[in-house]
Parts: sequence; structure tokens; C-alpha cells
Amino acid sequence: MIGLLELTLLSGSLIALVAWACTVLRVGASLNASARPNVRSARARAWLYAPLWVPATVVFAATLSGLTDALLGRGDHCHVGGGVHHHLCVLHPPAITNHPLAWFIIAATLTPAAWVVARAALRAHERWRLSRALIRSSRPSELGGDVRLLEQDEPVALTVGVFRPVVLLSTGLIDMVSARTLRIVLTHERAHVRRRDTTWALLDQVTAALLPRPIRGALLGDLVLARERACDAVAASAEGDVHVAAALVQVARMGLSEPACGVSIGASSIEARVLHLLEGPARGSSWPGWPMACVLALAVAGVGPAHAWIEQAIALLIH
Repeated sequence: MIGLLELTLLSGSLIALVAWACTVLRVGASLNASARPNVRSARARAWLYAPLWVPATVVFAATLSGLTDALLGRGDHCHVGGGVHHHLCVLHPPAITNHPLAWFIIAATLTPAAWVVARAALRAHERWRLSRALIRSSRPSELGGDVRLLEQDEPVALTVGVFRPVVLLSTGLIDMVSARTLRIVLTHERAHVRRRDTTWALLDQVTAALLPRPIRGALLGDLVLARERACDAVAASAEGDVHVAAALVQVARMGLSEPACGVSIGASSIEARVLHLLEGPARGSSWPGWPMACVLALAVAGVGPAHAWIEQAIALLIH
């Protein structure tokens, strides 16, 4: 089984590098800004996580190719063609090659990735500790069990917490806004809680560390805008598009901005969100079918031609 692990790591590393390069080249162009929030979010997240899910899908499917051939009665794939055959198969695990180049590629790919992700995880942990400190410094409110108050004059409205997110409002913000605006802010932030946006934001930031800064910024910016538009839509369904747009303008004038931890109604472009509310939703599908189609296509390719391509690439490298 060590041989199968070696070839799995090697093929996964090679495919991850290809997926990483495709992400960098593709995301150089901005994603469709007029897309619905869930479509925009799905597209951005598919590219953001491509260096992880693409190799996982292809290698997993390729590893099951021998089992698939056996079930379909097409013979034993591992013995087709004869000669040297570095196969990915759970039925006949290959012998370990211990080739220096194989382990060098694995180490050169996985070690920097693990280091970058570990550093990003430490920064995420610090943000989590900051959110815990903010929650401890707050007090319960009469606005609901999921809302806590911060005794400060500066306007604050944000959702924090990973496992049990809560809404934090400052007494200064409550004093500065009207009753309608306060309802809109609460509805928006509670939408973040229901969507588990704080958890997704944390995972997105850690994964994005694998990408170059410009690409990382573009994808995270798309995700933040899509997230805020989705919560704006929830508030608009209760209070109306015009009133939510007016509340966003007021939030912008107060100087609310994206916090160091958690998510907030003041994040992302207020102008783009106001225009989106006033112009109405974009036409098109409410959910993009292409991400699932890509997963299915890669799985089929892994069972089929990609299996042979992976083995041929490994053979060329090792021999």
C-alpha cells in the first residue's frame, strides 16, 4: 500500500499544480459582476478550492478505475499492455518506486503548501481569539438572544463566532440609526448567522493563502460581494429594496467597514450593492450547473482517459 500512497501523492501533486496554474490564469479576468449572489459565490469558490478538489476528484476516480473495469467485466486493467505499469489501483497496489524525483516533486509541492496553510491557519486562529474577546466584552441585549451589545460610541455591526455565531452591535450605532435602519442591519447580520458565513469566510481565507496575492484578492473580493448581496436580498425581502439601499448609504456615511474578524454589513462595495438592489436581480439560472458538471466530468475522466494519462506521465518522469 506504500506504493499506492506514493503514486497517489505524486499524481495528486502534479494535478494540483495544473489546477493551481489554471486558476491563476483564469482568475486574471474578473468574474461576472452582474451574476446572482449564489451563482457568483459558487463560481468564485470553485476556482478558489480548485487546487484541492480537482486533484482529489481525479485521483480518487483514477484509483477506482481497476475496480470499475472489474465490475463492468472489461478485464484486469493492471495487466493490460504489459511492461512497466505504475498503476493506481486498489485491487493490485503497485510496489513502491522510491525514485528520488517522485519524492522531490511530492515534497516540493506539499511542503510549501502545508507551510502556507499552517501560517494562514495561525492568523485565522488569532482572528477567532479576537472575536471571542469581543463577545466576552459585550453584554446581552433586549433585541434577542443572538444579539449582544458593545458599550462604545463608534458604530459597530458585525457577526462573529465560528461554531456559535452571534451579532454584535455597539450602543453608538443604535443611537445613530432609525428604527427601520436598525431592523435592516439586524436582518442582514442574522442572515450571516443562518448562512454560516463566518465559518465559510474563515475557510476561504485559509485556502486562499495558496494563491498569489492578486488572485487571492480577486476571488475573496467576489466572495465577500456575493455574501453581502445575498444578505442584502434577505433584508430587502422584509423591508424593500429602496429602504435597504438607503440603509446601506447611511452605513457607508457612518464609516462602517469590514472588521478584522467576522463579517459585517459594511463590508465590500456599498455602491455596487446599492446599484444591484435598485436595478433588480440579474437574469439567468438561480444556481450554476457547471460546478457539478465539472466534478462529474473530472470523475468520468479519472475513471477513463485521465487514468492512462496519469500513469504515462508518471512513467515518463520516473523512467
